[in-house]
Amino acid sequence: MKTRTLGICLFLLMNVSFIKGQSLADKVDMWMGTYGAGHCVVGPQLPHGSVNPSPQTAYGGHAGYVPDQPIRGFGQLHVSGIGWGRYGQIFLSPQVGFNPGETDHDSPKQGEEATPYYYKVMLSRYDIQVEISPTHHCVAYRFTFPETDQGNILLDIAHNIPQHIVPEVKGLFHGGEINYNPEQQTLTGWGEYSGGFGSTDAYKVYFAMKTDTPLKEVKITDQGDKALYACLALNKNPGVVHLNVGISLKSIENASLFLSEEIADNSFNTVKENAKAIWDNTLSSIKIKSENEAEERLFYTTLYHSFVMPRDRTGDNPHWDSESAHMDDHYCVWDTWRTKYPLMVLLRESYVAETINSFIDRFAHNGVCNPTFTSSLDWTSKQGGDDVDNIIADAIVKNVKGFDYEKAYALMKWNAYHARSKDYLRLGWEPETGGIMSCSAGIEYAYNDFCTSEIAGIMHDENTQKELYERSGNWSQLFNPLQESHTYKGFIVPRKANGEWVAIDPAKAYGSWVEYFYEGNSWTYTLFVPHQFDRLIEYCGGKANMIKRLSYGFENNLISLNNEPGFLSPFIFTHCGRPDLTARYVSQIRKDNFSLLKGYSDNEDSGAMGSWYIFTSIGLFPNAGQDFYYLLPPAFTDVELTMENGKKISIKVLKDTPDACYIKSVSINGKVLDKGWIYHREIAEGATLVYELTNKENAWHINE
Repeated sequence: MKTRTLGICLFLLMNVSFIKGQSLADKVDMWMGTYGAGHCVVGPQLPHGSVNPSPQTAYGGHAGYVPDQPIRGFGQLHVSGIGWGRYGQIFLSPQVGFNPGETDHDSPKQGEEATPYYYKVMLSRYDIQVEISPTHHCVAYRFTFPETDQGNILLDIAHNIPQHIVPEVKGLFHGGEINYNPEQQTLTGWGEYSGGFGSTDAYKVYFAMKTDTPLKEVKITDQGDKALYACLALNKNPGVVHLNVGISLKSIENASLFLSEEIADNSFNTVKENAKAIWDNTLSSIKIKSENEAEERLFYTTLYHSFVMPRDRTGDNPHWDSESAHMDDHYCVWDTWRTKYPLMVLLRESYVAETINSFIDRFAHNGVCNPTFTSSLDWTSKQGGDDVDNIIADAIVKNVKGFDYEKAYALMKWNAYHARSKDYLRLGWEPETGGIMSCSAGIEYAYNDFCTSEIAGIMHDENTQKELYERSGNWSQLFNPLQESHTYKGFIVPRKANGEWVAIDPAKAYGSWVEYFYEGNSWTYTLFVPHQFDRLIEYCGGKANMIKRLSYGFENNLISLNNEPGFLSPFIFTHCGRPDLTARYVSQIRKDNFSLLKGYSDNEDSGAMGSWYIFTSIGLFPNAGQDFYYLLPPAFTDVELTMENGKKISIKVLKDTPDACYIKSVSINGKVLDKGWIYHREIAEGATLVYELTNKENAWHINE
């Protein structure tokens, strides 16, 4: 089992980076994305930490919290940026008096502070100050009570977000237990739950809890699946009370071990300072130069969100013992393969390798490795294709080390011949049969096939390479050259197995788990052919017509970047010889869809949106699953990216006028580039990129 100790690490402290003397972790705005549909969590955690303690509010939505409501209490597990809630358990509510009812202890608040490593609030109803700081599997609490002989802490095991905060999710509590050891001042136990995004199977959350002050009494109420809670009664005038809790999805023993190893005898301030040092070190992997503090805060907030999920639960797999890494809460592989994991290739290559090792381990034990994996449970439903394949392909083509290529390829190949739909495997493309998402699934399967064909070539499996490459071109079976929308012709539309086209409006935006398209329209999905953009451009009437079509689509809100399928669409301009238009529309999207005040335009999606913003800030953007990055104007004049191997990518910007916003030329290590992208191998061992910018459109002439 891998465990994480909490001793202050000199390496971290010596490598912390500061901007204008301020900790980078303190640059993060934890409220970004907590309003609206962003569903970001305001509470602290460590990078890819197993726990994410946070306050919850009465109508807190899928992340459990919105800023303008009274606080109900504090859960230890949350998921950030998601579209459908889960977790929220091992719920604590410090009180003066005692009200265990779900809606009976909400408190107004004041003095709220939030950073990636620390949270503080005053519960005005009780005059109790709450402070929180995390380790990887544990949470340290510091409660400051007023003078009172009625100080209590509610430990509510039945409470969970899908049942009590967003009941439309229809979560359930199935019972559990609480045990109290008065000699050791410890409480242990578990709860069993179901509901939330992913598998409907039940899962358990285990805890071990210890206070630093003797408890006057612990009274446990167990009403089966209706209620399970304990009243931790404090002695008169308790003052400052420290409560530490370890969380496991596997066992009480693990929760107790985490508590003894990660917190042990460390003070609350030690936990807090260590968490801060870890985040400062993590965020210092990219240093920027900017005179605009709001831009810095937005950048480091989105970088923070890029490191939140999935959860590293290595050593805490509830289903089998394994020495392998165990990455949990893959809500959004459909999202994260596009930007989150390519960013980790540059910044934390070992995390990508451990993720793939986790995929391999799951495949070995479960016989499948589905895109959605929450609470260590595979879910058969897919938002898109078999997008685990794309993460593996992206890593292999970029020469990421630390996992077995043969085993990873075996998983990809199995998916290609078993995990696609039966109709896709029969025909080589996805027909419309009256089911759901035939168009979006069909073109995503095609890209999965391309990614697997790439790796088949690397693994010298020539027959599979040829077969899957040919099948990856069958997206064209869904391209109707006569389908028209807003005077433009040629769109992805549903097609029956007999070749008959189904009439649709390509501008219509579809929702989740419905016919034809998943969360998008044909204007957006038609552009998702990452491996054959040149062919798509030809189908759409050539470069000049594609430029007009893209411009019209962006100007009239027909092409959406509120969701991940549209991420690459502005970069098709580069394939048409107009990288200046890529720059123009990316800049507009950044302004419209990302802000500290308004947050994200939709769900942040487990780091996918945050990573999109980071890439477009540093002047590189991945075509994930392939080994190159598009070039676009960086948002900052000086960027230094430090990879995990210690190599540095230095990005410099020279402007011929203050308002320069288009590329005039790009050089790498002194060599002027004649194309609109660079290969990963050109920067993998470090590089210096110099962008010369101008205010003149179409000034950069590239070979397309």
